Amino acid sequence: MGVAATIPSTFDTPMLAAGPASVVWTWLVGSIFCMSIALSIAEIISAYPISGGLYTASKFVVPKEQVPIVAWVVGWLNTLGQIAGFASTDFACARMVAATAYLITDGAYVATPGAIVGIYVAILVLHGIINTSSTKFMAVMTKYFVFINFGTAIACIVALFATVPESQKLPINDIFFSVTDATGWNSNALAIMFGLLSVCWTMTDYDATGHIAEETHRASIRGPVSIIAAVTGTGILGLILNIAFVACSNGIALPGGTGMSTVEILYNNVGKNGTIVLLILIILVTNTIGISALQANSRMVFAFARDGGLPFSGFFAKMNAKLQVPVNSVWIIIFISMLMGLLNLASATAVNAIFSLATVAMDWSYSITILYKIYYCHIRKSIQFVPGPFNMGPTLGLIINVIAVVWTAFVSIILVLPPSVPVTTDTMNYAGPITVGVMFLSMIWYYVDARKWYMGPLGNLSTTEASLSVPDEKTENKDAAFVSA
Repeated sequence: MGVAATIPSTFDTPMLAAGPASVVWTWLVGSIFCMSIALSIAEIISAYPISGGLYTASKFVVPKEQVPIVAWVVGWLNTLGQIAGFASTDFACARMVAATAYLITDGAYVATPGAIVGIYVAILVLHGIINTSSTKFMAVMTKYFVFINFGTAIACIVALFATVPESQKLPINDIFFSVTDATGWNSNALAIMFGLLSVCWTMTDYDATGHIAEETHRASIRGPVSIIAAVTGTGILGLILNIAFVACSNGIALPGGTGMSTVEILYNNVGKNGTIVLLILIILVTNTIGISALQANSRMVFAFARDGGLPFSGFFAKMNAKLQVPVNSVWIIIFISMLMGLLNLASATAVNAIFSLATVAMDWSYSITILYKIYYCHIRKSIQFVPGPFNMGPTLGLIINVIAVVWTAFVSIILVLPPSVPVTTDTMNYAGPITVGVMFLSMIWYYVDARKWYMGPLGNLSTTEASLSVPDEKTENKDAAFVSA
């Protein structure tokens, strides 16, 4: 949830689809409803603060005989979503690097789709090397992330408001109510809702703290506090940052020569040198998010493979004895991410499906667990849910859980729709077909073979496996809420 990087990465979706009103209102409304998912996950993580996040926790809210199939679906969705989340983060970073090169050369260098893919692959490899190095090195890199993230976001806000005279800012009425449907759907409402991608992609991966729960002191308290604080902080600061970009976009042709609206807005108001400095900070934040995402993702792949949930599980469940890092898991994620990036050779619209894919797959991996909790713990009451320190109570908890599932279903429909019509191979949204295709194949494998031996999450991580986390977690996770934000 590095707001300083995620908003610049996805600002174009609401702004170019429907205009300023979409940017502001989808962020505000989306943040509120995303909180329902965060609260639901926080309650489960508080009750079951074990490594593996909701993948492992799912076995506690499902009848024993259904644990394998539910864990299988949740595991595959979460793995797919996390890989897409990592890939989309690094692809956004590649775009920013290309935009920075454009500014440095005064427009002489314009990255081709192939060049952007090349930059993307280089970033992937860099992050892979970092993740297969000493975890102490990673700890140093991420230690001050919170300050860089918040500092960069605040710097962008201050720079924009300080350099743009009040008379040149977009009128208040236009900031909140200006809508221009550029999607071809002939529906202002639908065009506005396409903007939900920005807030939903930014907020997802709610259970990140759950993947390092066993190494966190008082995880049943700090886990939920981290989740709630992250969503709250991201929601508030993100709204202010979005308003700043919108307010200072008056009269600027977007997305401009840089190919990114936020970069164009900064350049036209702050100037070349100031924008380059801010972009370097944003790229630093994006890289740190990518490194952390790959670490969490490799941990999930390792855990799922350890339980026998992936092809060649024995290979991906191996851990480097010297570094205590699942090297094979790291590099299969890098390889799959490279394949996803090839969509950019088709079109920019096609590659944007990675952002939707990450959101839809990951959010459903959460909502399936929440849905089973609703049915078996609240409605049938055949499974006793023993709450942890963070407890919403049976009535409020049920209401929030239902809102979370309904919201996920609603957003999923929006995010798999083609972002513009008429639909062609260039404008097709591939998030839906990829998700359905992967899950269809995984279910065939499950019913043909895997159901004979896959038992679901086998248990908590051992002491040795726990060392996969960044060292000094007890100290660093005190700031987990802010790091996530």
